[in-house]
Amino acid sequence: MRPALLPILILAATACAQQPWSIGARGHYGFLWAHRPASWILVEGHAGAGEVFIERRVEGDREWHRTYGLPRYGVLAIHTRMANPQRIGDAMSLMPYLTFPLMHGERLSLGLRVGWGVGYVSKPFDRRENTRQIAIGSRINGAMQLMPELRYEAQRIAVQLGLSIDHWSNGSAKQPNLGLNFLSLSLGASYALGQAPPQRSAPERIGFERERREYHVVAAFGVSESGRPLNGQYSVYALSADASWRVGGKGALGGGIDLFNKGDLATVLPGLEGKSRAALTQAGAHAGGSLLLGRGELLFQFGGYLYSPAPDDAPVYQRTGMRYRLGKRLLASVCLKTHFATADHWEFGIGYRWN
Repeated sequence: MRPALLPILILAATACAQQPWSIGARGHYGFLWAHRPASWILVEGHAGAGEVFIERRVEGDREWHRTYGLPRYGVLAIHTRMANPQRIGDAMSLMPYLTFPLMHGERLSLGLRVGWGVGYVSKPFDRRENTRQIAIGSRINGAMQLMPELRYEAQRIAVQLGLSIDHWSNGSAKQPNLGLNFLSLSLGASYALGQAPPQRSAPERIGFERERREYHVVAAFGVSESGRPLNGQYSVYALSADASWRVGGKGALGGGIDLFNKGDLATVLPGLEGKSRAALTQAGAHAGGSLLLGRGELLFQFGGYLYSPAPDDAPVYQRTGMRYRLGKRLLASVCLKTHFATADHWEFGIGYRWN
């Protein structure tokens, strides 16, 4: 899952570097949210979590910095045991993040922190020693955090109050994969290592500007295991083609078509046993939108299967992830395809764009 870090790290690196770094710590108190009935077997009570982070505000010399109200970016590390050290053990994550301002006063502000990185769970499912761990089948996972945050600043000190959900999932690369959700209230404080310079009154550099209309083709690879644990991990190939139109300064809307070739289809659909790999191909069409962040974009797509050799978990699918422009034509992509709340597979891709 390490490649999942790359797009946000690149995106963070594009932000300029003259605003001071702030270092901070945050205490969480919450519980394992059993989003599936089967997950209740892991709930033992309330638990704390500790977090450290380093962050700073973007410089403001790119157009998208001002479009989003000068967001903050940083890296956080969080640790919890979710009150169940016997079956879950240590759950940790390391993730880059962006905090988008929603409301901003002189000292008080409300923002939304969005983080995505790599997670670790020390006690995954084991058919001999940890059979009641029905939520996670792997130690290395993807990790995500979504947190509305109220922030009060006075000179170099800031105090933050947040309500967050932290999620650990391997994207169905290995079963089981119900995922772990830690829902918590948090209180934190940070200290700026320098005085913030006055904000620029207007962008001084010409950054990347998204074309009004763009076309993309992305080829991606992933690994998935469907059905029961120990069914076996199989490769997944995806090919997507879409067109999108920029709407205002923040977003784009579009649609396209997809091909998915999934090796694990034969393990859950008996009629496909012994079929050739080409017979395990699905076709679909999608529509969706993107939040534009300079060379990067957060994308959200909703699609439906037009053809499948046999019914899948659901007749529709969703794709969430990031794309980053590596040059004039190339782009990198990291996405998670799901059937609503059930992960189907990761997609690590490379693409080509034109207009």
